[in-house]
Amino acid sequence: MANLTFTTFELSDFENAFNKAFERAIKEFINPPKSQDKDLKSRKETARILNISLPTLHLFTKEGIIRAYRIGNRVLYKQDDIENALKIIVTPNQKGRNNGN
Repeated sequence: MANLTFTTFELSDFENAFNKAFERAIKEFINPPKSQDKDLKSRKETARILNISLPTLHLFTKEGIIRAYRIGNRVLYKQDDIENALKIIVTPNQKGRNNGN
């Protein structure tokens, strides 16, 4: 086996990178994005808008039906993505008709 040795410089770089990442994670945890933002919705808000359960929302996210965004440990959904996940149902009787007339 190879004997790994680290210099003080390498450990210092690692410590600095770790500390910066840790500070960033703490700041995101303390000041998460506001769910009152018009564009961003929490999981609960999104499930309520779509009239589905949280497990169904999780499944739709995993299957790519709706796109989710993560910041820290929070999962958020954009209003545009929520609207894009909704699809118009076209029945056989409606095919070929002009929608709106």
